[in-house]
Amino acid sequence: MTVGYLHVGKEGGGVRRYGRIIAEAARARDELDAREADAGERDASRHRLKEAGRQLSGCAVVHLQWKPADWGGGLRAFGRLRAFARGCSRPMVVTLHDVWARGGMRERWLDSDVLALRWLGRSAARLVVHSDEERRRLEGFVPAEKVALVPHFVEERVMADAHASRTALGLAGKRVMTLLGFMVRRKGYRLTIEALPLLPDDVVALFAGGPIPGREARADELRAHAESLGVGDRVVITGYVADERLDQTLAATHVAICPFRDLSASGSLSTWISTGHPIVTSDLPQFREYDALVPGALRIFRPLTARAMADAVRSVLDAGPPPVDPKVIALRERLLTPRAVEAYAEVYRAVAR
Repeated sequence: MTVGYLHVGKEGGGVRRYGRIIAEAARARDELDAREADAGERDASRHRLKEAGRQLSGCAVVHLQWKPADWGGGLRAFGRLRAFARGCSRPMVVTLHDVWARGGMRERWLDSDVLALRWLGRSAARLVVHSDEERRRLEGFVPAEKVALVPHFVEERVMADAHASRTALGLAGKRVMTLLGFMVRRKGYRLTIEALPLLPDDVVALFAGGPIPGREARADELRAHAESLGVGDRVVITGYVADERLDQTLAATHVAICPFRDLSASGSLSTWISTGHPIVTSDLPQFREYDALVPGALRIFRPLTARAMADAVRSVLDAGPPPVDPKVIALRERLLTPRAVEAYAEVYRAVAR
């Protein structure tokens, strides 16, 4: 079966990367013939997207990623989506990224993003989400029978040397808890800083990433908050993390932390699962879904307080070596990329039938 993959959005962005990894893994399967079309970055024109649709019009199924910002945002994104569909006219499998709960008339009916979502519910052959919680959030927006669940893939990873990585990052002799990704408020950066005074002095918080462009003041706010609590020297903000630096960051980590207030699918969680490191998370439905696959794989703390978080981190650090958690390794084996593509192949076959 020939499957077409559309790539659009920020080069190096997580969603574009997601699509490329799925396409590459599909190409490795004997029963799938993967073809790709690249429509450019977030400012891709409708003409270019329509042309990309024509390039894939000979495929049995076309798979694309939907995150409005990667299509230009707002009504522009919706218009570009429809332009692609006009050029393609093939059954579309659409993976939805950033599926958030919606309340009120505007969020449920008037926003451009929800207009596009409802249009996809009518026009796409299948909509793919990564969790039952995301499926629940789509109730009332799209037909339930069109929604399929494919857990976010986890990549194979060869880890760098931990001691050398901590030395390279200036963290030799420290115990490192790391929060990964763009610095948005819902990820729990302030909570992490507030947990630091409750942890031993050799524990540092490594924020591996930077603020969203245009919101650089966020990093300054967090540094000031850390200083006010007397832990300014125990907070390290890396800014943008390139691939080599990411490998060092992951290897340097003792405890991965995800103290989120809310989330859709989390690429950073999938990255942490790939490392095998112990993972401390807040108590959210998606985290409970992962933990149900391999009970105890995630160290879920509750309530969402600095004390509860610090206690969970301390329990991991006090246990000492080994640096990997066998239950996280078992969870990784269940979520490796070939398994995700196998699930996608089932979706493609159902659509083609």
